[in-house]
Amino acid sequence: MKTATSKVVTILDVSVVVSACICGALSGIWGLQFVRELNQRLVEADEMLSLYISGRNRSKRNHKGVLMLGLVSFIITGALSLDIWVWYRIADKIKNEYSDSSANVLGYFPFYCLYYILMMFHVLFAQAALGIGNRYRDLNVALYEAFPEFNRMPHIEISPISSINLDPGRRVPVDIDCRKGVANVVHGLRKQRNYSPRRVIADLAEIHASLSYGVVLVSKTFGIALLTVLGSCLLHLVATSYFLMVELVGDKDAVFAWIQALWLFIHMFRFLLTIEPCHITNTECNRTLTIINSLRRACKDPEMVESINMFWQQLVGNNVSFTACGLCTIDRRIITSYCGAIATYLVILIQFKEADDNSVKTSH
Repeated sequence: MKTATSKVVTILDVSVVVSACICGALSGIWGLQFVRELNQRLVEADEMLSLYISGRNRSKRNHKGVLMLGLVSFIITGALSLDIWVWYRIADKIKNEYSDSSANVLGYFPFYCLYYILMMFHVLFAQAALGIGNRYRDLNVALYEAFPEFNRMPHIEISPISSINLDPGRRVPVDIDCRKGVANVVHGLRKQRNYSPRRVIADLAEIHASLSYGVVLVSKTFGIALLTVLGSCLLHLVATSYFLMVELVGDKDAVFAWIQALWLFIHMFRFLLTIEPCHITNTECNRTLTIINSLRRACKDPEMVESINMFWQQLVGNNVSFTACGLCTIDRRIITSYCGAIATYLVILIQFKEADDNSVKTSH
């Protein structure tokens, strides 16, 4: 941090991490009631969806959640370990000028611990958004299974042979899977629905409305924290890109440049860990509207028309999405805005650095 610009960027770099952790912790405490309500809605949605879809392996979702937590913990632990090693390496180089340089590195350990809090908030939000998205996906599957005429492949139950028919006058249907070259004896045709189509539509519409309100709950609970996290991602991407460019054209320390590139990747990963779950959920929510539109066009049953139209009107009027305090919608469209902002602020910082370098040369 030889220039004033580098000092300001470093201060902002540290400040946004602290502010994001504080906002994330406060959001978790104040939003505990909303989180419980969200979990209750997800449980109710699972119970109702289990009536209309075949057994969904929800244990895989739990395993994916644990895998996400473990992967994030591994990445951040590895990055922090490498960063500490690099700073100790730099401290040894300047030990002649500053005898307490190694001790100063130890002072950053509390700051490094804040990264664990920050990344756990990312995982918490991603799991909340993906939890809603998974229920939207199950709802779409329930629509396909309840109305298989919209599914290209008919639903066929296949079971192993339990008995052999020795009556030559009786024919047993055989289903041949051309892709696997395996012949299976079919003991049943299409799965029969136990509920009326009107009830299916009404229940799925109720689930969709509950999940849509769950999106509102997530935005309400994590709104301020999301705003600070998105701001921290922007500032970190700008600051890390700046320090990487300075290192490449300045001291040209390969190790320090590589660690800056690693942090740049981690901040991009943090940003996508916030954006992608919201995009996946929005995509599944919009897919429901596509399915209902197809059902409206093909439905010939006058008893179902009214229920389908009511569900369609609900979907058309449903304009909920993940937001950060209502200031911005969180989806992939925000990526282009970030790219433009990063390029703009990076040019400004480089200009400030050039001004600092010129002032230093003039003073000498």
